[in-house]
Amino acid sequence: MYKLLSKILFRFDPEKTHNAVIKILKIIQKSNRMSKLLEGFYDYNAVKLSQTINGISFPNPIGLAAGFDKSAELPQILEKLGFGYIEVGGITPLPQKGNAKPRLFRLVKDKALINRMGFNNDGSIKCYKSLYNKNFKKPIGVNVGVNKDSKDWINDYIKVIDQLVDTVDYFTINISSPNTKGLQTLHNPREFKELSEAIKKHLNYSNYNIPIYLKVTSDITFNDLDHILETAPKYFNGIVLANTSQKRKGLLDQHKYEKGGLSGRPLFNYNLQLIKYSRGKVPKDFTIIGTGGIFSADDAISMLKAGANILQIYTSFMYEGPKITKKINKKLELYMKDNNINNISEI
Repeated sequence: MYKLLSKILFRFDPEKTHNAVIKILKIIQKSNRMSKLLEGFYDYNAVKLSQTINGISFPNPIGLAAGFDKSAELPQILEKLGFGYIEVGGITPLPQKGNAKPRLFRLVKDKALINRMGFNNDGSIKCYKSLYNKNFKKPIGVNVGVNKDSKDWINDYIKVIDQLVDTVDYFTINISSPNTKGLQTLHNPREFKELSEAIKKHLNYSNYNIPIYLKVTSDITFNDLDHILETAPKYFNGIVLANTSQKRKGLLDQHKYEKGGLSGRPLFNYNLQLIKYSRGKVPKDFTIIGTGGIFSADDAISMLKAGANILQIYTSFMYEGPKITKKINKKLELYMKDNNINNISEI
């Protein structure tokens, strides 16, 4: 059904299509009957797929990455679509329109997307109103970004944490978006340590007890990753490997030279290696969230075997539709049964 629908949707501008889907989901979210209907079709959880990480109970390991629900408008309906958790954002302190359009491109031949959105969102105050006092069944995380014209990125991260700390289960500090000029300089040793120390100091001072993850770029080299892996466990609970790429090697689609962050299938192999490399460098209890090009249960198993604790998808959700989460989770459970694995953490 979705394949037929996607052929129609893919004829239109990607961002307009995305906005139309957001509006439809908002309508469905208001209807308990429709919400339960979607949940019956797409949700799939099993005891073997559940695990507790950093005090958070994940019913299954497949999460929705940031970028789909940029302003936290839809977590109540998105959690009905089979995800084990939802990450909204990136959220910035002030509302932000983002970069000029067009800024989102489908690379159908590559099963990929390129975006240069620029942290477009409604800001942390409106996000708070959307999230506060909601009875979510699945964990909700916030991807934290910075305002384009901000003169103090570290303070931007702290402001969003302060605003939303009572509404969500975890935060992800995004230092890797290629669409905010200069942001990736936070990967550099001096800047990274300054950021890490400032966030940890604020968490301790404010007595916040909430997991904080870090999201780095897919373009990072193993050498440059070393200092982050050495420093991060002292200040963060885990790392997301990894965000979009600016590399274009081997792409086939006509949009391959568009500026922005590349996501989807082309990232899988390198991100898998980043996960495997990182798992050998960090403490066992340091969480690794694997993402980038996961389109099947085999892909998910590969990342879990490489050392990821949980996973995130985004581009495959755009191409395959909401059936993908249930499809992956069912096959994960079958794989575990065939291999006498009792818990997803044992893969």
